[in-house]
Amino acid sequence: MLPTNVTCLGLIVSLGIALPVHAADQPQEQVRRFVADSRFNGVVLTGKGGRAEYVEAFGVMDAESKKRLQRNSRFFVGSVSKWLASIVVLRLVDEGKLALDEPLLTYLPEYRADTGKQLTLRHLISHGSGLPNGLMAAAKNDPSIERETRPMAEAVTRYASGDLVFTPGTRFDYNLTNWILVQAVLERVSGQGYAQLAQRLVFKPLRMTESGIAAGEAGNVPNLALGYRALAPKVERRVYTLPNYLVSAGGFFSTAEDLLRLNHGVLSGKLLSPASRKALLTVERPESAYALGGRVRTFETKGQAPRTLATNDGTSGAYRTVAWRDLEDGRTVILLSNLRPDDDALFAFTESLLKLQSAQKKD
Repeated sequence: MLPTNVTCLGLIVSLGIALPVHAADQPQEQVRRFVADSRFNGVVLTGKGGRAEYVEAFGVMDAESKKRLQRNSRFFVGSVSKWLASIVVLRLVDEGKLALDEPLLTYLPEYRADTGKQLTLRHLISHGSGLPNGLMAAAKNDPSIERETRPMAEAVTRYASGDLVFTPGTRFDYNLTNWILVQAVLERVSGQGYAQLAQRLVFKPLRMTESGIAAGEAGNVPNLALGYRALAPKVERRVYTLPNYLVSAGGFFSTAEDLLRLNHGVLSGKLLSPASRKALLTVERPESAYALGGRVRTFETKGQAPRTLATNDGTSGAYRTVAWRDLEDGRTVILLSNLRPDDDALFAFTESLLKLQSAQKKD
């Protein structure tokens, strides 16, 4: 049952559900303007600590049936999946089963020795591995790869075993191929599939009951907001699919409130040890503000002390995600969309909700 202070704003802007709290903190007017100006189709959440202060859904989750989005609708969250995978890695570090700086050969002894003795998990999850992006190169020649199912060992050999293009740890190169190796290590060391591992180590302890891992929309995820290229003047679907060996990089689906649980449980809670939480938030590649699986940015704001935020953004097909959290006061903004919005408008809106007066340019 919803709290008694729930109000419906759907008669004003697209059907939605809001959770208002203190009147001075209510972002409804700001959200209404953004939705009206951008035709945003998705869910907006603002919160502090582990508490959602405002949640509202706008638009459709299934245009054919005209089913409306709800605040608990599920979305694929794109590269926020990489942040989750990094958290899974660090959970196994805390269990003593992995180390960030051990050679890859420690965990995958059959991997090519010359590269495997140089590469580490830290290199892979900070996008500093030096591996060529073999998967993207193959997908350009054969787009059907995004729907394929292949044994993990075969995927490693086929896509993630090329000659290094730079010395590991010396450059930033955003590379999907890294995550094939990350997933291979996680599954080898744990003896579990990645979906089961994420459930055991993250979703269950944080009570993220609406979250899971799937190979895109082919996974038949219940209560999923379907992805769209356009809703007007005619409806155009954009179906999101993903290879089974890459779900650690893009197979995470969730809700706005579950993403708040993740942010709070990891950044302010006890899911990770203090050492692992510090590692998660330590910027490894300053040229892109990239830490482990996500970015950590310091914003210079006029008349205020600098503010440091964990800024996790994701794109997967039509899905677009923003999950930003102020590391000092726990203020959080989460935006989920199944109709890709304009990125500049989306980031400007996020900054305005967090009251950032001026900010660094996004990548």
